Amino acid sequence: MTRSRRRFLKHSALIGAAAVSGGLWPSARALGQGSAITVVRHVLPNCVGPIVVLASLTVSTAIGAEAALSFLGLGIQPPTPSWGNILSDGRQYILQAPWISTFSGLAITITILAFNFIGDGLRDAIDPRMRT
Repeated sequence: MTRSRRRFLKHSALIGAAAVSGGLWPSARALGQGSAITVVRHVLPNCVGPIVVLASLTVSTAIGAEAALSFLGLGIQPPTPSWGNILSDGRQYILQAPWISTFSGLAITITILAFNFIGDGLRDAIDPRMRT
């Protein structure tokens, strides 16, 4: 992810990466900036947004996968509580106590959506291209 983003930025007009054989970012070099300063000031801020979104999506996917595996009986074993285990146990009481399955399913859904929205909000706050 970071490598592809860096390659995109290398050829972008933001850093002035013309196809010149004088270095990685010729316009930044012309201003007297070293490689480390160029990376910290230009490349890193543009790479952080997609990495934050990817991390939040990975966390929400892991939560969903754990709940699904626990629901099927392949995840965390029953003495340890898990939303998938609670959903699975609530199947036998669905007519007498439907809130067992309903609230654990809602908790999974709200948690996954919260991680996705937090990641999207952080990307909007961090991404320099979104600033005006």
